[in-house]
Amino acid sequence: MKIGIVQVALSHGGAEQVGIMLANGLHQHGNDTFILTDLNEPIVYKVDEKVPVYDFVGKKTNAFVKWLKAIKNIRRRLKQEKPDAVIGIMGLCTLVTYIACIGLRIPVVMTEHNSFERPASAPMPLSLKVFKFWINKIYKHITVLTEADKNVIGKKLKNVKVMPNPLLLKPVEVIPPKEKVVLAAGRVDSWHYKGFDTLLKAWKSLTLNQSLQSEGNDWWLKIAGNGKEESFEYLMSIIKDLDFKLQVSSDGQKVWKSEKYHIEFLGFQKDMESLYRKSEIFVLSSRYEGFGLVLIEAMSQGCAPIACDYKGRQREIISPTSTLPSSKGVEVLLEGGYRGAPCGILCEPENEEALSSALEKMIKDEEYRKQAQQKSVERSKYYSLEKCVNRWEEFLRDEVIARGLKC
Repeated sequence: MKIGIVQVALSHGGAEQVGIMLANGLHQHGNDTFILTDLNEPIVYKVDEKVPVYDFVGKKTNAFVKWLKAIKNIRRRLKQEKPDAVIGIMGLCTLVTYIACIGLRIPVVMTEHNSFERPASAPMPLSLKVFKFWINKIYKHITVLTEADKNVIGKKLKNVKVMPNPLLLKPVEVIPPKEKVVLAAGRVDSWHYKGFDTLLKAWKSLTLNQSLQSEGNDWWLKIAGNGKEESFEYLMSIIKDLDFKLQVSSDGQKVWKSEKYHIEFLGFQKDMESLYRKSEIFVLSSRYEGFGLVLIEAMSQGCAPIACDYKGRQREIISPTSTLPSSKGVEVLLEGGYRGAPCGILCEPENEEALSSALEKMIKDEEYRKQAQQKSVERSKYYSLEKCVNRWEEFLRDEVIARGLKC
């Protein structure tokens, strides 16, 4: 097949990285792939040297003119390349591609990379609702990340396919040596969405726990992610007595540490893989999460996972089978068909008590934690790039192209 991928840049966020992984993976499977993007933006993610990258903007200009030029340039390039299908990464790029394809009889696939519902504490903006539930009606093929989102959509949109994001990291063969670290990751500017306020409160409650103190609490909570200084300062002000001190790491990063409560803000980290490998536990404290790629990455490197789960999306990642519910908004997950072998803990978002209980169990129960680490590595293999590319090839070949549903 010949497949084009249109995305806003070769940098920015996870969706853009997924687009490049998909282009590289499809090419490695023998397909002819190319990328259309804005080359005025910085290049961060690596594209296979045999995958052509074309600019759809040209000289840098204002946003309105940029997207008008994009329509013209994308259409011209697609006329030359004549792909079997085009994949749009996120809403705006897909809409521009759809307009550019009018009359060309090239099917366009819209890929959604965040959830279709949010909690009342973090409502979805009206503009996003319009894109998701109205503009998306024009597309004949839409992919979402979870079964939970497909269920929310119901019959509001047509031809919705669940296509989870691929895992970039290679799962470990043997669980590496670990440090007593609970790791969290995400942009600190997005602290509300990432639930870092809830995490800090839960951690403080945990460290004041008398039973944990009696065993000697030498565990650290470390949060990796960049952000504005005022975002760090706000989080540190949530709990008045955290006693943070500013340090500068060997690579020039500002690091805030609280020796009293064993909390460290690491700032931006280039090598997340090493951090995952060193950490015993990974915690996803988000109020909502479309998919949670960092959760899969951490699981692949042997971290025991704890995830705040908004309406089942993280449950799909940690364990798609059976669950054993317990009290206080916490669920200990069991892998179906394997008697009593735990693979992770889910708890309610924005529930400080539940998150503290989950952290306590994972820290104090070493046998449980080690089993969770092993099972998590195995589960992460479901999301390997190889398997995700196989799913995309089947979808494109059998549903998008073969059925002849042209835009």
